[in-house]
This record gives sequence, C-alpha cells and structure tokens, in this order.
Amino acid sequence: MKQFIISQLLKADLVEIDRQLEETGFKDMSSMLLVKQVFLTIANVVDFELTVRPLYKENRELSTEYKKASKEYEFAKYLRNKFIGHVKHELTEKAIEWKPELRYLLKRTDERDMMFMFNLFILETAINTYVNADGSHKVFESETDLIYPPDLKRFLVYITFVVKSAIKYLTKLGEALGKNVEMLDPSEQKFEHWLAAGEADFEFIKNSYNNPNAHRPPKDYLLDV
Repeated sequence: MKQFIISQLLKADLVEIDRQLEETGFKDMSSMLLVKQVFLTIANVVDFELTVRPLYKENRELSTEYKKASKEYEFAKYLRNKFIGHVKHELTEKAIEWKPELRYLLKRTDERDMMFMFNLFILETAINTYVNADGSHKVFESETDLIYPPDLKRFLVYITFVVKSAIKYLTKLGEALGKNVEMLDPSEQKFEHWLAAGEADFEFIKNSYNNPNAHRPPKDYLLDV
C-alpha cells in the first residue's frame, strides 16, 4: 500500500507541474520554482524506483518504460543535488566565472526578474558541469547558454520529456502496484483502523539513505535497468 501511495504522490506532483508549466511557460521566478520542483520530484522517482524493482520480474514493461528516460532522470537528480539540494559554493564560484555579468547586477537582487536571471545563470552553470572525465557533456552535446534561444529550447524540451516520461512510468507503476492493494470501500469503514490510529506513537524518522543497501533489491531483480 505504501508504495502505491508514494507512486501516486509523485505522479500528482508531476501532473500539476506539467499543467502549470504548460499554462505559464518558463519566464519568471514562479516557473523557476516549478523547474526546481521537477528536479526534486524526479530525484525522488530515481530513489523510489530502486525499491520497486522486484515488480519488474512479473512486469518487464515497467523496466522498459523506466529505461527510456533513465539517463535523463539521473541528470535531473544531479541538478537537484548541485543546484537546489545543497548550497554549493563551488557552483556559485563557477557561475561568477562563467557569467561575469553577475558582478554588475548585485545591486538589483531585490528585483524578481533579476533573481530569475541569477537562477538561470547558476542553473546553466550546473548543467555545464555534468560532464564525463574527458570533459564531454553527458546529456547535451554542447555547453548550454540559456539566454541563447536554441539552448533554452533544448533545455525545455528536456524538461518536458522528463516530466511526461515520469508521469507515464508512474501511471503504469501505479497500475501494477494497485493489483496487490486492497482498495477499501469508504462506506464500510472498520473501527479497528481508528483504534490503531489512536495508539500511534511518533518517532524521529532517520535517514535510511545513510545505509547504501537500504533500498537496493536483490541482484536478480536488476533486470535491464
């Protein structure tokens, strides 16, 4: 049941992000926050996918669906980690080097439109750091300058692909998970569930990702992913 609920929460986030970006486009701080939420949600999809791989043994189409965008998902997780998940001084330093105009805009940081540009410059810097050991770019074929219309379009095509691919994957995943979940009738509620709720004790939730094997299924389940 918990996996089914998680899959639906992730899907709902992406569906709403998709709706809002289609309505407003990518042009201001509100849309920048939506893009940041894309990175956050897709990173959670990547982590969550590890926990559902046992399903692939009987539902190989799930593995195939995920693999269609797995490289792009990993890129989104990288951007979550470097651009929004943590304060990265190295990223800001590189952005100042890459975009020297930042030095001349410091008096305008109270302006929303200007801070959209600050975010844009740091985002494109993060994109440009996603490289192989030889310096070649892992996803895009060249450096990204989001002020340059073709590069901006390439990035937005990527965002659209990632969001819609993940929605499709989570839809199929929810269907597979739902087959093993008892969907109770709201008109036939059981008092025992409310008794259990009344006895619930809350404890601090520890970060299970401190254990690298906490979410890794047996190797037999790692089919073509």
